[in-house]
Amino acid sequence: MGLMSLGAAAGAWAEDKPVTGVPEDSIAIGWNDPVRASFAQRGIQYGVNYTGEYYNVTSGGVSRGSTYNGLVETYVDLDLEKMLGWKGGTIHANAYYVHGIGPTTNTGSLFAVSNLEGFETVRLDELWFEQALLDDKLKLKFGAIAADTEFFVSDTAGAFLNGTFGWAGILATNMVQGGPAYPLTSMGARAQFAPTDNLTILAGIFNGSPADPNADDAQKSNRHGTDFRFGDGALLIVEGAFKYDVGLAGTVKVGGWRQFDAPDGIYQNFKTGNPVSQDSGLYAIVDQQIWKNGDDQSVSIFGRVSGSPTNHSVMDMYFDTGILFSGFVPGRTKDTFGAAFGWGQISSDALQIDEPEFSRTYESVLEINYAAQICDGITLTPDFQYFWNPGAVTEVSHATVFGARAKVSY
Repeated sequence: MGLMSLGAAAGAWAEDKPVTGVPEDSIAIGWNDPVRASFAQRGIQYGVNYTGEYYNVTSGGVSRGSTYNGLVETYVDLDLEKMLGWKGGTIHANAYYVHGIGPTTNTGSLFAVSNLEGFETVRLDELWFEQALLDDKLKLKFGAIAADTEFFVSDTAGAFLNGTFGWAGILATNMVQGGPAYPLTSMGARAQFAPTDNLTILAGIFNGSPADPNADDAQKSNRHGTDFRFGDGALLIVEGAFKYDVGLAGTVKVGGWRQFDAPDGIYQNFKTGNPVSQDSGLYAIVDQQIWKNGDDQSVSIFGRVSGSPTNHSVMDMYFDTGILFSGFVPGRTKDTFGAAFGWGQISSDALQIDEPEFSRTYESVLEINYAAQICDGITLTPDFQYFWNPGAVTEVSHATVFGARAKVSY
């Protein structure tokens, strides 16, 4: 579904973490918590977050009405050097309780309205071991991994709530069972090599499906995230990122993915009807700061584009773009306001097969939101989204959605 991975909390700790163990964005900043500090000094850091959101589809969609859904997340990071003297070793685990009904039930859209909605369950998300080598220039990760925490990521796009601005709709649509992205992970390995401060190269190899590839509902199939599957082919993702600063900071990323040996019946050549064992895609991302006033005020933009083969990919072209204003309200330096637009094209070959699932050539979405930091660790984000051709079917021409998200981080 292209939903975000909230388990990326590892590494978001304040500079005083050896003393307090408190993340940068937490209601516990300034608390005197000797238990948490004691654990942190021994290499154990943990946290709990709650996110809840209300949405109302006011017009269009497959149905109108309001929904509420939420997410409880808990995570732990173990520094094996502090615990056991194992230099460069880290273990990370996080788990969710997803509950409520997501708003995409009412819109019927390919692009999930919320990047945290999912099937109601308690679910293990990531569980991995990472080893740092060569003075932290090389990092190797093994285990149950969410690809959307590292690949195809735009920092600016992360301010938006629609799932496509995280794990893009083209990946969620074309990869087997949506790929290794929230709320599902896949067994795999990832290598990160950063020869300089500006250049990073990522490569990940994953089991080809995060759940039974033939299941009607992947989330129900791998209900608790503990299937730890192997043998569903292989998914390779490679990405290079270059950071630069010419007075205004920017990042350029180029990457691609390829599915090998997909299970029978997952892909087909739309023209011949014959099964295809592979699919692939290429993508590029730009994050660019375009204006800055001191450390508090800035304007940033992003753009992402991706393409996949027309003859056997349901979605063959995708792009999104947006702009984000930070610190523009006097006295509220951490608030942001932004707008983003995403567009995905349904393959013309897919549209011409007998009894096609889709009857329109594209789906697109506009999102506008304002993220207000109420205090340390608490944010409130009013959100508006408008969809064109949700689900890319003739019966639904648009959907108008209003909502708000609240998050509390401990």
